[in-house]
Amino acid sequence: MQDIIRMTEGQARRVGALIKKSCCNYAGGQCIALDCPCPQLITRSLICKWFIRAVLPTDAPLHTELSGSRRRTKACAVCGKPFFPRSNRAKYCENCARTVQRQQQRGHMRKKRGEC
Repeated sequence: MQDIIRMTEGQARRVGALIKKSCCNYAGGQCIALDCPCPQLITRSLICKWFIRAVLPTDAPLHTELSGSRRRTKACAVCGKPFFPRSNRAKYCENCARTVQRQQQRGHMRKKRGEC
């Protein structure tokens, strides 16, 4: 059997909220696929392959915490939070990337206007 991922109490709460919000197999406390209560809500371990592959990646910070694979993640240069880079040149998480891009565009336009 594959390695079972153990969660802390805080991670288990976040996983429970994610299951109730996003999992298509969840209906009224029951797992439709297993025809029993959802195993992630009962225990503090990730067992469901569907949840790990399809639902968990929608919450990037939680996926980063639970994946255990640190080589695929980088730390944001601005806020320091771990994120999954889309390319090998990525330095910022999505939120910080927008802010940094706006700041760089402002500086570029100020320089361009000053040359006229």
